[in-house]
Amino acid sequence: MRLLSDRLSSTSAFFLVVLATTSLPRPVFAQSATQVAAVGPHTAGVATLIQTTATVIGIDVTSRTATLQGVGGPTFEVTVDPEVGDISKLKIGDVVQIAYQESLLIHADRVKSNGIRERIDSTQVLPASDGVAAWAHRVQVSGTVQKVDEKTRLVTLQGPLRTVTVRAGPGISIADLKVGDSVSAEFVTATAVNVTRANEPLK
Repeated sequence: MRLLSDRLSSTSAFFLVVLATTSLPRPVFAQSATQVAAVGPHTAGVATLIQTTATVIGIDVTSRTATLQGVGGPTFEVTVDPEVGDISKLKIGDVVQIAYQESLLIHADRVKSNGIRERIDSTQVLPASDGVAAWAHRVQVSGTVQKVDEKTRLVTLQGPLRTVTVRAGPGISIADLKVGDSVSAEFVTATAVNVTRANEPLK
């Protein structure tokens, strides 16, 4: 099991990438994934910026998260920072155009199955970068591994509420994970970089 400090470091690096990309010009939305530079202290390489159209199927104003259903049926959660948009303006059934950084897997440890799937959500404000603070929505979940793709570093987990696909963070090994494994995992939900509804900012 990785040390907590390593996990926090990975999380902070991820959100520094998000903050760096919020200054990008408004993207032309399409169903696509592009690479953007990971800029800022303690970051390196590139990060994946997903741009798509999705339907709102769940809203949690307190944690600033929305559950979206993308093209083709996959569901995913995103955290919407106040600097990006006002999540309270969303309604179930709204269709939005969104650019977001993927969910980040902080750790996944195999455990003995007891047949119980659990989930714990928490929200924290990360230290400000250039005067802007980011909201981090963390999820701890006990679930089952549905798929592992070592090439893309994507892990699909079945939790108590839904099945989610997350990308393993820097330095996180997934080589020992197998389909069917029971795991105790923690991940940070996807973070919106830009959200529009009917081509208008969510303000």
